[in-house]
Amino acid sequence: MTSGKVYVLGATGGVGTPVVKELLEKGISTTILVRDPSKAHKLFGENDNLTVIKGDYTDFDAFKNSIGGHERLFLLVRDIDGMPKIKIAFSKIGYEAGVKQVVDVSSGSVSGSWRQNVVTAAHYYSEKGIYELPNRGYYVALRPTAFFTNHFFGDDKTIRFKGIITGAQELDSKSAWISPNDIAHLAVNILTEPVEQHADMVYDMTSQRLSGNERATIISRVLGKDVKYVQVPFEQAYKNFIDFAHLPHSMAYGILDGDAGIFNVNQGLSTVLHREPETLEQWLTSNKDAFA
Repeated sequence: MTSGKVYVLGATGGVGTPVVKELLEKGISTTILVRDPSKAHKLFGENDNLTVIKGDYTDFDAFKNSIGGHERLFLLVRDIDGMPKIKIAFSKIGYEAGVKQVVDVSSGSVSGSWRQNVVTAAHYYSEKGIYELPNRGYYVALRPTAFFTNHFFGDDKTIRFKGIITGAQELDSKSAWISPNDIAHLAVNILTEPVEQHADMVYDMTSQRLSGNERATIISRVLGKDVKYVQVPFEQAYKNFIDFAHLPHSMAYGILDGDAGIFNVNQGLSTVLHREPETLEQWLTSNKDAFA
């Protein structure tokens, strides 16, 4: 392991939280930029290796004043509309301050059709803008497909109250999936290994391809109750995303209309994770109380 100070943007979400925890477990000096420092302290406690800076994506001054002395920058931005501007600006400031490596959580959709949907476009232009920055350091992009945590976008409720999961895809049509824990773990490996090793790599991240029927079978086995997959019309699946996941139209439509069948399982993940990827069954077992 070889790493200087690491700066983390997006530290308190489903991927950022395990990134910070793993870095601290490794004894890495870590700085996080957060809107609510009290939330960060609840998540991470007191740690001599953790520096908490109050600010957000619009607060470039807070970042400029605290990025000095850091060698690595982890980027995770949820603001789809402002994403390219935010990611490019923070990367530029970081590189100019001496950052040697940026690790960016992008999207698997960038490996598909150009501008397939609003999510694809946001990540594509973010990657392009950072990659083309003059005199930059190394830039590593992670391209995960659907997160296992997407099961919290309504499936948790239908499992609990109706014993079903729903979707617009045909019963045996497969989609690509990845655990947020694997995204975080790979990011930490990259952030703590020599910058030259990963250079300007792109890592596509799909650990499993599963149909609705297969997911229902796994969920049934983990929870010890019968759960079925029910195909619903596109319009109903769209409404579910709007009502339960609270997604805007552009994201709900784009996700449902995208071609999830183009992604293959990435066989090399275990090489860079230094362990086997987490399966849906393992993830569900760790989170089954949320579905009970």
